Amino acid sequence: MAYQSGTVGPLNYNQDNSGVKTDTTTDIQYLPQQFGAPDGAQIITGTVNQGYTVSRGTAYVENLVIQEGGITFQVYTQAADDGIFGHHSGAITVNTSFQWYAE
Repeated sequence: MAYQSGTVGPLNYNQDNSGVKTDTTTDIQYLPQQFGAPDGAQIITGTVNQGYTVSRGTAYVENLVIQEGGITFQVYTQAADDGIFGHHSGAITVNTSFQWYAE
């Protein structure tokens, strides 16, 4: 098999807790094969870039794990509280990009 490589992203993941009564934590996993890479393809770990923008309330990325086989992380958004002087629900956009290779 000849050497193959590819670039993925930026992948944009949006999470918004508007209208949700409980905090939300979502597990995200990106594998090279999800984006057209052949079986056995590996992520070039030094090429992973991830950033995020919180547009409202409390929201963040946690537990980012970058391995040759895949990238995993969790996205947290806080629900608005029901009080008169509560806080805003969380809203976040996470962008991720990476390169993969296969031999």
